[in-house]
Amino acid sequence: MAEYIIRNSLNPDKVVKCSITFRKLTNKDDRAEPIWLVHIATDEPHKNGGDITPAFIHLATSDNLDLEINRATEKIASQVAWGELREDLRPPIVSIIEPANDLDNVDIMSNVIFEIEDLLPAAGIDMDSIKVSVNGMDVTENLEISGDPYKYRVTWKPFKRVLDYY
Repeated sequence: MAEYIIRNSLNPDKVVKCSITFRKLTNKDDRAEPIWLVHIATDEPHKNGGDITPAFIHLATSDNLDLEINRATEKIASQVAWGELREDLRPPIVSIIEPANDLDNVDIMSNVIFEIEDLLPAAGIDMDSIKVSVNGMDVTENLEISGDPYKYRVTWKPFKRVLDYY
């Protein structure tokens, strides 16, 4: 058994501890692989009184383990009394920009990289709101975005790298 904590981003002062247990079952799937039962639970009381029902995940492979754990955690978190939630009043900030130096004289082989953060308390960054244009041209569809709703790393790699030889 392992433990982890969950926190509501609009009330970062409260944390809820969850336990996660992996049990290998003797049942086999159609490929003769063992089935795993993942059990996620908390001692936190239900927001309407009583206990929060544990979440169970049945897995034959680990391909979707992260997704299933996230779903189960969200289900548990939705039943927690988080107290008074704060209003998200600050817009996200750009915390890192590369290349950082002279933006008027950037090497044509350079990628443009920046990070966007939404500091707590926060509702998170809406990925659909990220729009990027370079010299008036919309390059939003060419972005590589990774991270989570509170901190994204955005990379734009110029699709045409034009070199002049003299």
